[in-house]
Amino acid sequence: MAGAEDPSDEDLLPRLRARDESAFRLLVRRHHLRLVAVARGAALPPESAEEVVQEAWIAMMRNLDGFEGRASLRTWLTGIVLNLARKAVLARQRTSTFSDLAAPGAEAEAFDEAAFLPDGHWRDPPWHWSEVDLERALAGRQVWAAVQEAIGALPPLQAAVLRLRDVEGFGVRETETLLGLSEARQRALLDRARIRIRATFERLTREAPPRRAP
Repeated sequence: MAGAEDPSDEDLLPRLRARDESAFRLLVRRHHLRLVAVARGAALPPESAEEVVQEAWIAMMRNLDGFEGRASLRTWLTGIVLNLARKAVLARQRTSTFSDLAAPGAEAEAFDEAAFLPDGHWRDPPWHWSEVDLERALAGRQVWAAVQEAIGALPPLQAAVLRLRDVEGFGVRETETLLGLSEARQRALLDRARIRIRATFERLTREAPPRRAP
C-alpha cells in the first residue's frame, strides 16, 4: 500500500499534469523496465523496444490532459506502448500485420496431441511458474533473466498474452482491451505459452521439484 513517501500512480496525476519533473521521474523509475519488457514481447529487439518506450513517455505527457481515468494509468501506459510497438513491428515487417505474428503454424508447434486425454482435457495441466521452486531449481541463475529468455523464445502474440496476464497481472478484460483478444483466445494462447515455458524450464531444471509448503 502506497504511503506518503510512495504515492500511487493516480496520486501522481495532478503533479504530472502540472509537469512536475520529480513525479515524472518516479513514474519512469516505477514502470520503464516493465514497459520495455512489454515492447519486447511484441517482437521488438531490445534497442527498438527502448525507443518505443521513450516515445511512449513523450506521448503520455503530450496526451495526459485527455486521460479520463477510465482505466488505470498503468493500463493506459501499457496500451500506448503496445500501440507504438505494433507500428514499429509493421515498419520492420511491412508485409505482415501484428496479428500475423501469431501465425497458425507457429502456434500449432506448441501443441502436442499426447498432452490431452481423449475427452480433450489436459493430462498434465500447464502450471504457473509460481508452483515451482525456481530459486532452488536454477541453482545460481538469475531467475528473472531465465524467465525473460523463455518468454522471448515464444511466438510474439503468445508472449504478449503471457506477459500481460502472468507477469504484469492484468485481468482478462484489461488484456482484451489492450490486445483485442477474446477470453477464449487468450486462454488458448496462454495455455500454449505455458506449455512452451514449462518445456524450457524442464530443460533448465531437469524436472525441478515442486515448491515445498511452508
